Amino acid sequence: MAYREALMADAQKLEETLFSSSIRFLETEYQKNELRANVLQTFTELFCQWGEQTDKEAASLGICYLHSSILMRTGEIRLTLFGEEFYLDKNQFEKAWYPPCFFQQYEQDMSEIMTALQKHHPRIYPYEENAVRYQYAQYFYTAIQSLCQDMLEELTESEAYQKMKKTKDFFFFFGRWMGEAEKL
Repeated sequence: MAYREALMADAQKLEETLFSSSIRFLETEYQKNELRANVLQTFTELFCQWGEQTDKEAASLGICYLHSSILMRTGEIRLTLFGEEFYLDKNQFEKAWYPPCFFQQYEQDMSEIMTALQKHHPRIYPYEENAVRYQYAQYFYTAIQSLCQDMLEELTESEAYQKMKKTKDFFFFFGRWMGEAEKL
């Protein structure tokens, strides 16, 4: 157990250092109009799908990460529009979102982290690498949440959002799929 704790502590130090430069890169990238337009387009498609396929009012939009996307290395974020029954609603509309740059940067960083860790921990088992992957993913989830918070005004001012039928108290939330989440 001490070996695993040492591995995770070493990984944490590397992650903090690496992420500080990665976040600056991502912030710069997401100031570009084409990337912001890409995000807006993804959400717009979901808003339009709701309007085309149901007469009910949407009550919330979940922006959720999936731990399986870390293991499968897809980088998927699940966008889900819910009616008032939330998870029990039959009228859920989902869209997979792959935020440009985020997962590519995450994988590049993970490669560097694992290379550095193997110098001090020569036998890292797959389950230990997965533990490091999950730990580091939290940084990127927080960055994606910040991006969504930053773009919230653009999303709510979009024509598709304005036209979509929604409840008075419609809200966006970010968190783990069918787990903990925070309102944006």
